[in-house]
Amino acid sequence: MKLFKKILLVLAIVSLSSCEHMLDPELDGTLSEYAVWANNNLAFGFLNNAYNNLPDGYNRISNAMLAAATDDAVCPDPLSNINGFNDGTWSSFKVIDNVWSKNYDGIRKVNTFLEKVDSVPLPKKSNALGTDESILNTRSRMKGEARFLRAYFYLELVKRYGGVPLTETVLTPDEAVNLSRSSSDACFDFIIAECNSAAQLLPRKYGGSPSVLGYNEAKDMGRATSGAALALKSRALLYWASPLFNKTNDISRWEKAAEAAKDVMDYSVNENGSGSKVYSLQRFSANLTLSTLFSTNAVLPQYHDELIFSTDYNNNTTLERQNAPISFGAKGLTNPTQNLVESYPMSNGKVITDPTSGYNPNAPFENRDPRLSMTVLANGTNFEVNDKTGILETFDGGSDGSGAYPNTTQTGYYLQKYIMPFAVWEGRSVSVTRTWVLIRLAEIYLNFAEARNEATGPDADVYFALRSLRFRAGFKPVYVQPGMTQDEMRQFIQNERRLELAFEEHRFFDVRRWKLFDNPSERENLLTIRGVKITKDASSGNLTYDTNKLVEKRIFSDRMYLYPISESELNKSNVLEQNPGW
Repeated sequence: MKLFKKILLVLAIVSLSSCEHMLDPELDGTLSEYAVWANNNLAFGFLNNAYNNLPDGYNRISNAMLAAATDDAVCPDPLSNINGFNDGTWSSFKVIDNVWSKNYDGIRKVNTFLEKVDSVPLPKKSNALGTDESILNTRSRMKGEARFLRAYFYLELVKRYGGVPLTETVLTPDEAVNLSRSSSDACFDFIIAECNSAAQLLPRKYGGSPSVLGYNEAKDMGRATSGAALALKSRALLYWASPLFNKTNDISRWEKAAEAAKDVMDYSVNENGSGSKVYSLQRFSANLTLSTLFSTNAVLPQYHDELIFSTDYNNNTTLERQNAPISFGAKGLTNPTQNLVESYPMSNGKVITDPTSGYNPNAPFENRDPRLSMTVLANGTNFEVNDKTGILETFDGGSDGSGAYPNTTQTGYYLQKYIMPFAVWEGRSVSVTRTWVLIRLAEIYLNFAEARNEATGPDADVYFALRSLRFRAGFKPVYVQPGMTQDEMRQFIQNERRLELAFEEHRFFDVRRWKLFDNPSERENLLTIRGVKITKDASSGNLTYDTNKLVEKRIFSDRMYLYPISESELNKSNVLEQNPGW
């Protein structure tokens, strides 16, 4: 209990310090600081607290998902701040998704830990062998965790702002206000170096490996691993190679990104490459879908083999209450768009605009990519949640159709992905044990396919990666059009990322790093948000689908490829410069 009270005191100090300037040193508190670094449990707990600065993507922006600022979704709440992305009203005075302070607070925690950790006393064994090797291993491991977290925080900043101030130390006030922005290239160099360093210090896997000392499966699962560091490196290299940051199209960057992704795909339990693979794609089935990947269930345990890095698991029904249809006792705050629905091919792999695909506009959801029904909840779907079971009606006059409620779906669709049918919040409570996935193996396969295609064209390895994803999704047969050109394969991969990683906060940044808004036709498609209007004939009951319902016409200017730095942060610095156009 005394130790618990000390930890609470430490967390209180950390919380107070996070309210200060993003680069200021910790608040003065010599006695409390001494107490932290004189106790290895408190010191290591200080780093554990930095994990709280990682992202959590579920409806985190004014009750909306970031996907509602892309062509994948709409938030029907007119008061949600997410709409500022879409109507062009965001600015340095009205910053949306303002993660600047949160990530620099995490960086400061990590920098503090790395400056102090070597002075932390370690317990001794009572026998003549001296220091416990497992404790030494733990200190080394946590240095690796710190470097991994610092790399993660910096990548979250760079992908939004471009080059940002870099620091590896806790700064004095004078140093903080005079620290200027580094170039994006320098930031990526730093992130990649941190990932490499972390990979050398971290274990390959927690639990079940007798050769790894100092790690307890029960308490350490979910921490960063060397595989997570390599996966983060893969993501960073992919961003650095992309048009937004790679203005001269340096092919060597694509080559490095492909190599980094392949390292993760081939990552095995043993350093010599032997043994089983640490990560594997989970094969979808009736009981294993895109939703169950994110939750603990009878099929998958926590931190299963497709998850490379994710947040702690939490028990709640918040996601279901916010996103399930309104007639089921929820708020329906995420509406997938017709734009997204049309991006899913037929189950034979052909796009719906292909005359030979078999697409039937009068039965638009039949024989489609299996991931469509795992992601989007459409009219006519038999749905269950909150102790309610029924067939979703989004046609005009239906129980969840236009006009049924003030904030009913704007697009004719609701979110299916993540929603667990056993979640209950009315009358009784049945929670879902769920994590927010920060990196999973499917992303790495897509990273590899994209980078290899850009480096060498669509070779056999590119096809293998894409067929692997479609095979596990349940495609029969596994169809990827042979003989594609590099440009055709690029478009195919971009669409596959959209479908596989929908609502996982990739699309928003992907369309920017690809600079798709530079292409007039792409720009038009990205900004013209459509839904479906479904009309039911009163006598026959037949449904008519109008897929050209205009929901929103959005705004984008070139300055919006990067975020503005908030005026409050600019005012705290003598040298911090705003992004162009803001």
